Amino acid sequence: MVLTRLPAILVLLLVALFANLLAPSAGAHEKHKHQAAAENISEAAANGASPAMLEAMTDHRAEMEDGTPTAWPSRIIAWSGRMHPFAVHFPIALIPISWLALIIAQRRGDTVDLIRAFIIFAGVAAVGAAALGWLNAGFVLPDRDPIQGVHRWIGTGLGLAGAIIALWAWRRASSVNGRAMVWTLGVLTVTLLVQGWFGGAITHGVRHMMI
Repeated sequence: MVLTRLPAILVLLLVALFANLLAPSAGAHEKHKHQAAAENISEAAANGASPAMLEAMTDHRAEMEDGTPTAWPSRIIAWSGRMHPFAVHFPIALIPISWLALIIAQRRGDTVDLIRAFIIFAGVAAVGAAALGWLNAGFVLPDRDPIQGVHRWIGTGLGLAGAIIALWAWRRASSVNGRAMVWTLGVLTVTLLVQGWFGGAITHGVRHMMI
């Protein structure tokens, strides 16, 4: 069964994750990161980002250029937090795919064992992305920027929901065949769209979707 191979699959995913992260050279990555930070600040200002958000982005750029933080625990935490934009792609992809695949499978009467594995992976990925988001944004409350605050708490809710659906699918295989799972995945998919807009607004300003 697919679920009996979950540990091996998780190991392969982790290997692929770190291979992707370590592929570029460190020097080129840092130079690109600094250039991207400057461009993001200019673009955010042009798109009407709030003063608090511009200040936070400027402080972040200054921190990168100064080489801080210097203590290794803080550097590990900061490095882990910077994986958040990368990690969110997993739940963004897996949750809608699980939802659509489950609808199709139920209508056709096909087996849903593989989809059950997708749901578990999606839930675990949502928890990981939410945790990395806290590391990336810091444990400072309330947020100086309201958009950042909304993004933080929607992401936290998605992480909690991910933990619930992962345990739900793991402990009760029959739940994958029910309508409740379909509706839950559908609501999470819509919530991901809203969360994606707020994530884009943090980086590119609130007008980033305007034509």
